[in-house]
Amino acid sequence: MEKENGLCKYCNGVLTQTRGELVCTNCGIVNNSIYISENSSNQIPWDHEMSPGKRVHIVDGLGSYIGYHNDGYFHDGKGTTLSSKNQYKFRKLKHKYNLRIKIGNHETDYRSLMSLNRVSGFLGISDSVKKRAAYLYKIVTTAETNNKIAKISNHIVLVALCLMVAIRESASNAPIRLSEIVSIFKDLGHRVSGKSIVKLAQTLPNDLGFSLKIRKSEDYLQRIISSIIEVPEVADRLKQLRFSKKEYENKLLRFSREILSETNLRSRGGRNPYIFAVSVVYCADRIIGKVRNHRQILTQKTLADICEVAEYSIRDHHRTVLKEKMNDKLKDLVPHKNIELDENDSKFPMFF
Repeated sequence: MEKENGLCKYCNGVLTQTRGELVCTNCGIVNNSIYISENSSNQIPWDHEMSPGKRVHIVDGLGSYIGYHNDGYFHDGKGTTLSSKNQYKFRKLKHKYNLRIKIGNHETDYRSLMSLNRVSGFLGISDSVKKRAAYLYKIVTTAETNNKIAKISNHIVLVALCLMVAIRESASNAPIRLSEIVSIFKDLGHRVSGKSIVKLAQTLPNDLGFSLKIRKSEDYLQRIISSIIEVPEVADRLKQLRFSKKEYENKLLRFSREILSETNLRSRGGRNPYIFAVSVVYCADRIIGKVRNHRQILTQKTLADICEVAEYSIRDHHRTVLKEKMNDKLKDLVPHKNIELDENDSKFPMFF
C-alpha cells in the first residue's frame, strides 16, 4: 500500500527511493525494499549475464570472484564489513581459489584468453573491443561444447578471428589491419595466418554473428595522418615552412577525404584499402604543396617508410587512379596556376 500511495505507513510522510529502498523523508524509516529490472535493450550484450565481479575476457572458474578482482577487503551480502578473523579467512580462500583450481578443465580457454589480453595490450585497443572479442569467443566455444558446430582445431586462430571481428565492428575507432593482428600473434609464438583466420570465418554458421565487414580507405585516414604528424622529420620540415602541425593535419585530412569522396568503390577496384588510403594522403600532400607554393613535404619513399607499405604501390595507385582526381582538385583550388605536377617531383628528397 505504501508503494501505491507514496506515503509512510508510520507518519504519512512522503516516501523517496534511496539505494533500492523506500525511505520516509519525514521520519527516515525504511518502509519497503524495491527491485528495479532494467530493460534488456539498455544492457551491454556481452556483460548483462555476468555475475558481479566476473570479467568476460578472463576464465573465471566456478563462478564470480570472492568479492571483486584483486579485492582484499570483504563485506557480507548486506554490505557490512567482515570481522578481522573472517577477513583473514576469506583472503586465504580467495588466494586458493585464484590458483590452479580456478582454470581446472579450462586450460585451453585460459591460454586463448590470456593470448587475447596480451595481443590487445600490444595493439593498444580499447577494453570494450577486447570484451567484445572475448564474448564472441565464448559464444563459439559454448556452441562447440554443445555440439552445435564442428570441433575447432586451433583456438588461438579462433581468438584472432574474434578480435578481428570486434575490431571491424568498431569501425574507425580501431583501424587495425589483419596483417598487424597476425604479426603480433606470430611474435608471441602462435601459428596464425591470415588465410587460416578467413577460412575459419567461412566455416562458422551465420547465426553466430561472424561477418568480417570490409574496411574502407576512409577508416584509416586519421590513423595514417596521426602517424605522419608524429615523425620528427616532418615536424622539423613544417617548422621550416612556418606551417603549424594542427593546420597541416587538418588540411591533409580534408583533402584526403575530398579525394576519396570523389573516387567511387568501382574506381578503387580490389585495391587494399589501407595502401590506397596512404596513396590518397600522398596526393593530398602534393595538393597542399602546390596551393602553398612550396615543395611537397612527403615523398613516396618517406611515406612508405612511415606507413610500412611498398613504395611502388603508392606510385602505382597515384598514376593509375589518383593523378587525374588530384589535378581536377588543383584546377578548382589554383585555377590561375599551372597545375600539372611533374612525375619526377616525388623522386626529390625532402629538405630535412
